[in-house]
Amino acid sequence: MILFFSATGNTRYVATSLAKKLDDQVVDLTERMQHGNTSPLHSQKPFVLCTPVHVDGVPLPILRHVASTPLTGNRNGYAVVTMGSFAGIAGRQAQKLFLSKNMTFKGCAEIAMPRNYLVGVFPAEKTESIEEKIRSAPERVDQVADVIAREASCEERHIPTIEYGLVLAFVHMWNRVGLSTKKFEANQACIGCGMCERVCPVSAIRMESGVPVWSKSHCMHCMACIQNCPKRAIEYGNALQKKPRYRFAKYSYVLKDGSSSVSRGRGR
Repeated sequence: MILFFSATGNTRYVATSLAKKLDDQVVDLTERMQHGNTSPLHSQKPFVLCTPVHVDGVPLPILRHVASTPLTGNRNGYAVVTMGSFAGIAGRQAQKLFLSKNMTFKGCAEIAMPRNYLVGVFPAEKTESIEEKIRSAPERVDQVADVIAREASCEERHIPTIEYGLVLAFVHMWNRVGLSTKKFEANQACIGCGMCERVCPVSAIRMESGVPVWSKSHCMHCMACIQNCPKRAIEYGNALQKKPRYRFAKYSYVLKDGSSSVSRGRGR
């Protein structure tokens, strides 16, 4: 069984591709997280947690949700993480999660996908880099699927204990001070469709008089509200000026015929 969370489609693509190759089922964690649904999940095949990497690790709300969900049946667990460039301590976090459930951790596989965190200091990823990562993804998914099908162990980067401790401390600090919702707001382009409310995994948004209001002081900063808004109406202070939005579906043409947006005259 493949459990996944995806804000902009990167991890959804990986999870559904793995499921197809492994003849397995997928469980989208978004709705379960929104409703606090921690009912047991049962699988005869290994459990695979597919998650994006946020700030050098697995988002803590995802870890906490899966930790609270009984997993029965097969006792092998894998992590498959999508990241812009570096997976940080995600493997060690996943190991700790599965071991806490008395399961055998079979390793963490990393798959590079386009970066979608728009409110940080980094500029938006260029089209050529986005296309190259998406074009390379199917081969990597095939490799990971082969390992899981054999219930073999993933080859993964060794994470020293000191690195794990330092990064984990930073992750917890960032969750307290860096994930504030204070700067989120909707501009005049908002049409009150409620998409942002529906896609928020931690239910931090509610619609009031047709306008989204961030009702919690902190969220995951997963960018689901910003990236999925059909009118580009969600702002975060002035951090999004001139930054294009990203959704995997916009670039899925790369997988269909391999041509680039430049050759086809397509922009971002």
